[in-house]
This record gives sequence, structure tokens and C-alpha cells, in this order.
Amino acid sequence: MKIRALRVQFANVANPKDGTSRRVKIETVVENRADPNYIRRNILTRGAIIRTEAGKARIVSRPSQDGVVNAILVE
Repeated sequence: MKIRALRVQFANVANPKDGTSRRVKIETVVENRADPNYIRRNILTRGAIIRTEAGKARIVSRPSQDGVVNAILVE
């Protein structure tokens, strides 16, 4: 069963340095290799780089399939 996320304000961001994760607010999409237009439209896909309150993070989940945004800190 697929649960589609149509609007998302928060992401579960994991910090690989200390092994913790927390829920932070998504500010904007910084980079998306799937399509350059996704940056302007703030569309979230797997592999997109987002700017959050904790810093830049890469999305590792599939928001349109899972209904949740999981990410790993890049910086």
C-alpha cells in the first residue's frame, strides 16, 4: 500500500557523525538532479538536497511512495 505525501513541512534528519536523528523543519529544495524545474517548484524526490534548520540534508526515502521524508545530513 502506498501513502503519498502531498505537502511536507518536516523531515526526519539523521546525523551520521553522532548517530542521532531528529525532526526538523524543511526550508527549501537546494538541488535536485531529477529535474531542474523541481528546485523552483520545491518538489521532493529521493536524492534531492534540502535546506533544513539543522543544515543541508540529502533525502534517502521516497516521499511520493512512503509518505514520509527521511534524510541524512550532508554538512
